[in-house]
Amino acid sequence: MMNVFVKMKRTMEILNLLIGFELVAIGVLYLIKLDIPSAASWSIFGCMYIVMDKYSVLENMSKNRRLVEGIKYASAWLGFAISTAFLVYVVFTL
Repeated sequence: MMNVFVKMKRTMEILNLLIGFELVAIGVLYLIKLDIPSAASWSIFGCMYIVMDKYSVLENMSKNRRLVEGIKYASAWLGFAISTAFLVYVVFTL
């Protein structure tokens, strides 16, 4: 029974990373269309999705824990940077 739970946690970790990257990609596509608010919203949401597992129990997660943690750390900073840039954009366009 414990093996199934561990496998499920690893699968969820991978799925959360993939979904997060897809959401960031949607944000990039909106940026290409010059829809800044939508681009920021989707990208921030994607970064949040990527770091979502950061607050779960770290035991029995992926074997590439260092790589996954690095991706999540970078995504957290990317989300912060996009959020800050979007805040500045909104302040000056309102």
